[in-house]
Amino acid sequence: MKTGPILVLTVLCSLLIARHVASQSLVHSLPEKRHVESATTDFRKSTLGSRSTDAPLEDDIRTIHNRRITIILDSLTASTSTIDTWIDSLNSGGQWPDIDYTTGCAARRANWPAQDHWARLATMASAWRSTDFSSLEGNETLASKISLAMNWWFDRDFTNIACLDSGGTDACPCNDPNDSTMWNTNWFSNVIGIPEKVGQTCLLMDSNTTTSVLSADQRAVCSRMTGRSYEGGFIRILNIGPLTGANTLDVAKIGIDNALLNSNISLLTDAFARVHAEVIIRNTTKADGVRADGSFGQHAGLLYNGNYGKDYTNDVVDLELEAANTQFSAPPDSRQAMETLFGGDAWMAVLNTVTGTLHWDLSVVGRFISFPVADNQATGSINLNLTKIHELGQAWSSEVLINFADSLSSDAASANAGQLEGSRIYVSTVKMYSSRTKNTECTNSQNPLGFHLADGTTYTYIIGDEYEDIAASWDWQLIPGTTVDYGGTPLSCAQASFTGVEKFVGGVSNGRIGIATMHYTNPLTKAFSWKKAHFFLDDDVQHVMISDVKSSSVSETPTIYSVLDQKRHTGQVFVDGMPNDGDFNMDATGSSSLWHRGIGYTFDPNVTVLSLDVGLKTGNWTAIGISTQPPPVVDLFAAKLQHISPGVPVSYTAYPGTDSYESFVRKSQTHQFVEVQNNSQISAIYDQDHSVAMAVFWDEQGGSVDFETERIGCLRLSVTGNAAIIYDLQAGAFTVADPSQTLSSIDASVDPDDLAIQGKKVTIALPTGGLAGSSVTVQV
Repeated sequence: MKTGPILVLTVLCSLLIARHVASQSLVHSLPEKRHVESATTDFRKSTLGSRSTDAPLEDDIRTIHNRRITIILDSLTASTSTIDTWIDSLNSGGQWPDIDYTTGCAARRANWPAQDHWARLATMASAWRSTDFSSLEGNETLASKISLAMNWWFDRDFTNIACLDSGGTDACPCNDPNDSTMWNTNWFSNVIGIPEKVGQTCLLMDSNTTTSVLSADQRAVCSRMTGRSYEGGFIRILNIGPLTGANTLDVAKIGIDNALLNSNISLLTDAFARVHAEVIIRNTTKADGVRADGSFGQHAGLLYNGNYGKDYTNDVVDLELEAANTQFSAPPDSRQAMETLFGGDAWMAVLNTVTGTLHWDLSVVGRFISFPVADNQATGSINLNLTKIHELGQAWSSEVLINFADSLSSDAASANAGQLEGSRIYVSTVKMYSSRTKNTECTNSQNPLGFHLADGTTYTYIIGDEYEDIAASWDWQLIPGTTVDYGGTPLSCAQASFTGVEKFVGGVSNGRIGIATMHYTNPLTKAFSWKKAHFFLDDDVQHVMISDVKSSSVSETPTIYSVLDQKRHTGQVFVDGMPNDGDFNMDATGSSSLWHRGIGYTFDPNVTVLSLDVGLKTGNWTAIGISTQPPPVVDLFAAKLQHISPGVPVSYTAYPGTDSYESFVRKSQTHQFVEVQNNSQISAIYDQDHSVAMAVFWDEQGGSVDFETERIGCLRLSVTGNAAIIYDLQAGAFTVADPSQTLSSIDASVDPDDLAIQGKKVTIALPTGGLAGSSVTVQV
């Protein structure tokens, strides 16, 4: 576990971690909505060089041009044999027979297969341009094939501007018999997906010799397609509304390629200005982009560091390496935003020690959980170039970027990539959502069953492969760590995405230990609700309390479960010390402990019944998305606690990082803590081993709770508002946060029963704005 603990919480589309992130109020105006004049100069054939900010403008642009070519070449790779195959299989008309060229309304919306045409062209152009392909560099046959395939598409480029973002409407209808042009009903393909590769291909084919191999007509269409994207994104404004987040940077990058192709200084200046206007910290609720806590938001309220944030990061790294030490380099506020983002990303990466691959925690990939690793989408790897990030860190003199790249490049023996918190051998994350954020999304038929993915989802990584490629096979009603009225919510694409109902969602941490807390009401049915607190204690102990469970289903009352885990099964499963091998199903009435694959649990058999389902499960990727990978067969372990009576509070304790059943037993028997209160008003625990009192006060008026301590007897902890609080008796310190993000201050006090011992009281100012909900520690 990377801190005590790492808490991934969608509170303000946020990541709450065991430290504060410095922030300031930032204002950066966008360039006005205008057409860009065509001030030009020819800088295509200069050598690479680094310039100071005092260098002449044209010299800086030459530097950017040549760096851009290098970065494109580095990003496009394929073997000579693969490219030879593409050369040989291209037909006389300029098409590849193995590509699906279905266009218009009949075409698949997400990952449009026809985009492969331009993906191949960009890679072929890279081989033609690069010295790494000695047999293909400057090869006339290769150039002629590229030209032929480019012309095939150019002859079919749509001229109806409405098809840019309104395909399938009356303005760009589905059944026009006279329209055989190439467009997709998904605006992304027309505005970003295709133009991005067009710009790269054209720029590379214009950069090999002193004479461009692009014809005048080809250059004109290259410019039209990339310019149409830029104009549509920033000037005309798309029907989807103004571009935000990663989409802004993608389109700005397309504009930069257009500017470099046409030596358009004004366009280049405008595009970089838009980049830097985007790369700032965003504090508005549900805003897309970098948040003050290091999280990344996209699609108005979704936590997306692992997909759109990754794309955003890659865009910024490329663009700022191109612009480094020129007049176009990032200003201080943009650099601060990226340091903040990298600071958050560092807590979201886990290592699969079996494959040696860095991955994003599944909590931050959104709907892309519907892809297997083989599809090389957001689940495939972290997909960040750590060498480039280190290089940018050096250019910016940024220790944050350098440390990020170096730490994730180093070897690790467990899933704890980067070793951000000592040598702990596991990573635990908790994902929640509130009235300020969304749970998930189903877009382009991806993730139709993901309604529960933010209901306090808890992933624990030890080896790092626990949850890899299991989404097509697992039970979507039993997401790890959630409490669910099983079957009470119909799962469908149309009813997957919701803003949360409750505001009291968040966490508190003093940098060593912490609490994650969530008040939940089902946003679709409104018929199921609960309050849950995860206490992350010293010595890698996690205690979970569930209270105030209410179910008001008008139909048959569903069974209520709290899910311990659902992950890959390997090895024996111990129930009350008895080993179980192979496939089995079990309702272990009366049992009180469970251990499997590095994590053990204890629970009260008087209020819960352990249920296990272990064995092979067959899935279907097409049932949850658009992947064409074959149906997976996965050996799964699913463990859940049935609530015997919904009105009775339930709790359990997890012991992650226990490498054997015996070590789990030793830890569970020696660690001393007391569950003090678990009801609708207060959830509280006292860690006797470390003299720490921890509590969640659910009511807006706060409250009081009594702890029996070993040092001073009974101690009353009180607060004047809803809060999560840690009181460390040895350090004499309060750590407080307001998960509701509504309070600007709160009074906290401790009062011993022994009148000879003086109590302590303090008024604590709480963060507001983008860091509302963050923790504050005060010595008393």
